[in-house]
Amino acid sequence: MIIVNTGNGKGKTTAAIGQVVRALGHNLKVCIIQLFKSSEFYGEQNILRNLEGLDFFYFAKEHPYFNHNLSLNVVLEQCLEALDKIREILKDNKKYDLIVLEEFNVALRDKFIDVNIFLKLIEELSCNSNIIVTGRGAPTQLIEVADLVTEMKEVKHPYSVGAKVQKGIEY
Repeated sequence: MIIVNTGNGKGKTTAAIGQVVRALGHNLKVCIIQLFKSSEFYGEQNILRNLEGLDFFYFAKEHPYFNHNLSLNVVLEQCLEALDKIREILKDNKKYDLIVLEEFNVALRDKFIDVNIFLKLIEELSCNSNIIVTGRGAPTQLIEVADLVTEMKEVKHPYSVGAKVQKGIEY
């Protein structure tokens, strides 16, 4: 299956991590390829990267929206390296039961990854693995080919009244 977690609400990554835990609980082989999240910042990474049965890869650890000093060309190159990792998985015929492509919707939305190239890769990946693609702004083409799409909708968030991010909640 191809699964998409998108929308402006909180919980896209959290839902994917829940699926990872579930898969690992059944001794399934899992891979996470993550974009736009620093490996030193997010709490789930501290636990997940040490679990047996899980391969964890990071690319483009920052998004230009949050760091205006980043070169767009560097971010583009790093996103393309993430696509190369997917190609490597396909070429090596490495078997994963679940592959999470974290924040790839953002890379697609912001044109760091070409949607047509991405769709070809995940359709090939999904022949042997379940795929979860997370992030805001999933493109229509991805939603159309996906088997399961969940849109997280923000109803209320403390940011709107000036609250700061909380360790263990937002990161």
